[in-house]
This record gives sequence, C-alpha cells and structure tokens, in this order.
Amino acid sequence: MNGLYVAAAGALSQLAGLDLTAQNLANVSTSGFRRLLSVVQSVQGHGSPYEYAAADPAPPLDLAQGPLQATGNPLDFAISGPAFLTVQTPNGPAYTRNGELAIGPDGTLMAAGNPVIREGGGTVTMPSGAVSIGGDGSINVAGRPVARMALADPAGITMMPIGGSLYRPAENQTLPPSTGNSQIRQGFIERSTGTEIGEMVSLMNVMRSYEAAMKAVASIDENQNRAIQAFTLQA
Repeated sequence: MNGLYVAAAGALSQLAGLDLTAQNLANVSTSGFRRLLSVVQSVQGHGSPYEYAAADPAPPLDLAQGPLQATGNPLDFAISGPAFLTVQTPNGPAYTRNGELAIGPDGTLMAAGNPVIREGGGTVTMPSGAVSIGGDGSINVAGRPVARMALADPAGITMMPIGGSLYRPAENQTLPPSTGNSQIRQGFIERSTGTEIGEMVSLMNVMRSYEAAMKAVASIDENQNRAIQAFTLQA
C-alpha cells in the first residue's frame, strides 16, 4: 500500500509541475516575468507512517537577471540588478520588473497596468514633453525633474506571483527601498527568465515523469489485485 501511495503522490506532484511549466511557457514573451521553479519534497503523510512526494504550495521564483533587449522606446526601461519597481494596485502595493511604461489619459505613469509609485509615496503624474529616465530611476520631462520611481529590494524575502508580471512578498509585507545596487537602463526591456526551448524541454520531462509515475501506479495496483485473488483462493 505504501508503494501505491507514494507513486500516486508522485504523479500528483508532477501534475503541479506541469501547471508551473505551462505558466512559464505562456509568459516567455512577458517583460520582466520571473520563471516559477518546481520544487518537490518528501513529507510525512497526515496521520499515517507513509512519506509521499508533495509540490511546494508556494513555488519559488527564478530571481536571476533576465536578458535585456534594446527597444529604443523612451518609455521602456530595464532594471539591471535585483530591484523591483513599486506600483499601486487596488489591493495595495505590488512589485514588477515589467518596464514597459505607459501614460494614462490623466497623465498617470503606469507599469504592468498599475500606477507607478514615486519615492516618498504617491503616484507619478507626467507632463508633456521628452522623457528621460536616469540610472537611479529619476524621471525628467523636457529637462525638468518630475519624480524618482520607488525601487524596492527583495533580498532575503520570498516573492510570489499575483498575476501577470506582478509580485508580492509571501508574507504580504512591504519591501524595503533599494540599496542602490540596481541600475535603470532607458530604452531597454528585460525579457522573461525562461526561454521557449527551455520550457518545452521541461514540459516534456515533466510529462515523462508523470507517465512513469502512472505506470508505477497501474503496476502496483495490478500486483495487489493478484495478491488479493491468490489469498482469497487459498482461503
């Protein structure tokens, strides 16, 4: 029975990995997307002596630097370093690496569909004119300073996705300000940390592992049925 339990749990954990890989594959073209890492661990069964495989309910993010792509668009920027940009959502502050900025009808500076928060608090309102973004996140329009975007440092804090290219600390706390170890590069975007080829390979590996686990389930189940039949005949 333990073998059947472990094999079935392994198949279930592979299904969770399949979902993560599908999300990664769907977002290989999303600017600033952080690839989800599939982690499977051995845990003790609830109220039983058996151990089984379980997928991490809060999969970690791949926080490696994504490749930078030049766009030449003055409203695009990439972060070189670990910092995240802070934006205001209806549910409070969130964080993104998506540097495809846009200006709303009322002049509000937007990133990942949400208003950008300025250093010191509040959102950024953009006047008309040529936009220049400094390496520290400072914004100038037509040569005049407007604001500095609030950059946050996720060092030592577990981040979790909340949809699209937005992230939030797992404990729902606020990230501290960036320590200055990141640099803004105007006219670039950061691509996803995943690649189409890499995620396709991962997808095939997960599917093979799932198929192997299901074959083990079927084999163990068949052997147990044979043992039960043999025992019944002897009885």
